[in-house]
Amino acid sequence: MAYQISATKLQTYYRCPQSYYFRYELGLKTPGFFGNAALGTALHQTLAKAYRDWDYLEPIPPNTWFNSCWQQFSNKLSPSQAEEGQEILANYYHQFSVCVHAPQTLCDHRIFRKDIN
Repeated sequence: MAYQISATKLQTYYRCPQSYYFRYELGLKTPGFFGNAALGTALHQTLAKAYRDWDYLEPIPPNTWFNSCWQQFSNKLSPSQAEEGQEILANYYHQFSVCVHAPQTLCDHRIFRKDIN
């Protein structure tokens, strides 16, 4: 029987070979990041739509655009899942959308520059 390989398996191995071994070689199951696959699917669909359908007339899509996309895919979630998804998207927006286009010092308060004369 041929060994099945997938992008997920490769990503898991790349991130952590030990995790790959536990999950795929030993077959140990771990709780998923999301309590429900529907939340992960809704987040994925939201981000796909947000970037696929954005008009790119401005360098950074407004957070309202992400929220609008989220509303289209979160209607089948429980209220707590919808709220959790909204928080995840807000964190994503701040860390990856805004910070990609902003100066590094605005996004990472741990970075301090000193003028060296």
